[in-house]
Amino acid sequence: MSIHEDIKKRFVRLSKGQRKVAQFVMDNPTTVIANGAAEVGRLANVSESTVIRFCYAMDLSGYVELQEEMREYMMSQNEGVNLQPTYTVKKLTNSSFGRIMQQDSQNIQETIQLINDQQIQKSSKWMHEADHIYILGTRHNAYVANWLANTLKTLRSNIKQLRLDSDDLVNQMNSMGEHTTLIVLSFDKQMKDMKMIVEIAKMKKVKIIAITGSAFSPIREYASALFALGTKKHSSLNIAPVLFSFLHALLEEMISLDKGQYEKYQQSYEQVESNVLFLDAAREKQVF
Repeated sequence: MSIHEDIKKRFVRLSKGQRKVAQFVMDNPTTVIANGAAEVGRLANVSESTVIRFCYAMDLSGYVELQEEMREYMMSQNEGVNLQPTYTVKKLTNSSFGRIMQQDSQNIQETIQLINDQQIQKSSKWMHEADHIYILGTRHNAYVANWLANTLKTLRSNIKQLRLDSDDLVNQMNSMGEHTTLIVLSFDKQMKDMKMIVEIAKMKKVKIIAITGSAFSPIREYASALFALGTKKHSSLNIAPVLFSFLHALLEEMISLDKGQYEKYQQSYEQVESNVLFLDAAREKQVF
């Protein structure tokens, strides 16, 4: 039974205030997914505690589980939506290769429906206005952090990838402040490797953009903005194309805030890279 059906079934047994919450939840699922209990209470014209009591009345452990259930419900509702056909669809869907790419596309389409525009705009503004941007991803997230850091370096200065084994980690942490943005990639069930870093960052009033696979992620309590890109049914392979598509969109949103500035920096960066390659080639000729 979906959370939507369960709310309808229990509706008559709820208190007057909880019914307001129930109606708001059914009418505004994306708002519930993207906002905290206090904001939902304000919008539904009830107290935050009424929202929490509603969750308990639904036999949920709390508000985070309600958000996760609503995400699952939204995903299930979008499963039957057909994508716009192209001339390659028939060819692609005849092979397992094609079906996988179609599923990746579907997962991206579903995620679009769950991303809050205000959170995206806020996060891109933090990135645009930051004095420094740090990227943190451990274990199998490290390669994505590396890609993001290198891509950002072509667009603006003061980009660093945090590495737990780096001798410079303490200095990097000391340089953080309220004009710093930290992007955290947290798709592991446990985050003990990065807990110290995010705790210090939050204490220093750093803007923390957390990108994770579940609304239940422990990173939630430290995040200034949280984007949960997966659900229980998604493996790390399912999430990978969604993650790269999301990061691309986030970067484009940042660029749109001052396209001329970023294009100018990118041209300058490419020119420097070209000069370095030329000098390297010249040195090699001298050696031989």
